Amino acid sequence: MRTQMATEAGRSTASSDDRALVGPNLLAVLDGVTEKPDNGCEHGVGWFADQLAAELLRSAHLGPAEALAAAIEQTRQLHGGCDLENPDSPSATVGLVQFQGDVLRYLVLGDATVVIDGKRGLEVVSDPAKHTAGADPAALGHALTGEVPLAEVRRVAILSDGAARAVDLFGLFDWGQALELMAANGPDDLIRKMRAVEKEDVKGVDWPREKISDDATIVYFDR
Repeated sequence: MRTQMATEAGRSTASSDDRALVGPNLLAVLDGVTEKPDNGCEHGVGWFADQLAAELLRSAHLGPAEALAAAIEQTRQLHGGCDLENPDSPSATVGLVQFQGDVLRYLVLGDATVVIDGKRGLEVVSDPAKHTAGADPAALGHALTGEVPLAEVRRVAILSDGAARAVDLFGLFDWGQALELMAANGPDDLIRKMRAVEKEDVKGVDWPREKISDDATIVYFDR
């Protein structure tokens, strides 16, 4: 079995708010939502992503939804006197898979993407509705979850939306081709090819987009 990670900030002048996790039984990508002014919180989005990632690893013995709920609650307690009722308080999208016995379980909250290549074909899971993991565990009611027999799984990729745009915005590959590229050259090659296209369209004319270049993170697993 092989697990690879690749991540690159969207801008050279700012650090990435993406986080990649590889634990004994859990793989995840967290994408911190762009910080807004007057969000009621003294902590930055990067801090939030760091804390949520650490708490998620500590709770990895639980099921995916339970682990994320526990991580949200523990991170909430670290906020101190912040106004967590503010709708713009720090949050993150989450894509994760967990290996439990002979089953692979997945969870997607927000526009992260989980791609599972199995014996029955590809399963691509993402939620464009912009739900995020913030200060309220009730957000998990919007999470997309499921499971696949582990024996049927060949490859898995988890991507932040800044990396998934290689397929769902630019159309450089379909998901099967993207997995083949990552299997052959590693996930960093997918990001590299996507960045080349972004640089050719620096004004967003050919591919209109809110961010010309976004943080991009991938966790790739194959057997």
